[in-house]
Amino acid sequence: MLTKSMTLPAFSLLKQGNTTLLVKDQYRELLFNMVFHPETFEDKRKTSGTVKYGRGAYRTIPLSGNSRERLIIRNYRHGGLFGKLLGGIFYNENRPVNEVAINEIALQKDVLSAEVVAVIKRRLWGLFYTADFISREIPDAVDLIQLITESSGTFIQKFKRPVIRAIAGLLRNMHDAGIFHADLHLKNILVKHDSTGEFHAYIIDLDKSVVTEKLNIDKRMKNLLRLDRSVEKLRWLSGRTNTSLHQKMGFISRTDKIRFFRSYLLWGNALDKDWKKYLRQSHSRHAIHKLWWRIPRFFKIFS
Repeated sequence: MLTKSMTLPAFSLLKQGNTTLLVKDQYRELLFNMVFHPETFEDKRKTSGTVKYGRGAYRTIPLSGNSRERLIIRNYRHGGLFGKLLGGIFYNENRPVNEVAINEIALQKDVLSAEVVAVIKRRLWGLFYTADFISREIPDAVDLIQLITESSGTFIQKFKRPVIRAIAGLLRNMHDAGIFHADLHLKNILVKHDSTGEFHAYIIDLDKSVVTEKLNIDKRMKNLLRLDRSVEKLRWLSGRTNTSLHQKMGFISRTDKIRFFRSYLLWGNALDKDWKKYLRQSHSRHAIHKLWWRIPRFFKIFS
């Protein structure tokens, strides 16, 4: 069963039947009623509209008294091929709690992320279970795929440099905090363009990520190459399926990649002033992965 970690002092562990709720104390009453008294909660929803569907397949719940602040309910699912085979069925009992703990570490170290406030675990049989994550929504933030696909080419050309700087700063802060993201791709970085014109980047989905005292340069470059692979996959797929998107991807050049790596390596206290040698080491055409991308599209693996 879920166990309350010593790194989660502000959380409570509640259980009824096959359902276990690990929840931050300040959200305990709201989520307790939603999870363990769904009929009452649904009655309230019908009269006050407290639950709605947001973009994509997730639900959102407004916090009391402020419709702009909402919680997101995200179904915990496998990625890639395992997601097609197993969906949201898991057997590693510590995995959801580990993600919550890493999210808390990120927030404590000022790494911008969506605050995870609860995990709902529902046991199926034996060691198998399904789970939902509940986190605070970041208003007006979109993931990088949305940003590229929903923006005009003019917008991308005009604002790509400040977006690159925001992402480089986010990932540098994350790595300086000792966090290696297990699945660093375009959908796991959110960007928000605020009312002052500034761009802010946020990291999400810290599932299976690792925290160490110090992340060496090889690990950092490996993580950044995972993100670069995601960019190149979107470029490769768009060239075969979406002319408009492919044109937009053309505005993201190799020079922009150099800007990103340079900004990352020289952010704050420079990792090494000879940043170009790491740029040369990081260059990859992802040839092996392109072979995998050619597998018939019914797999629909998009990361």
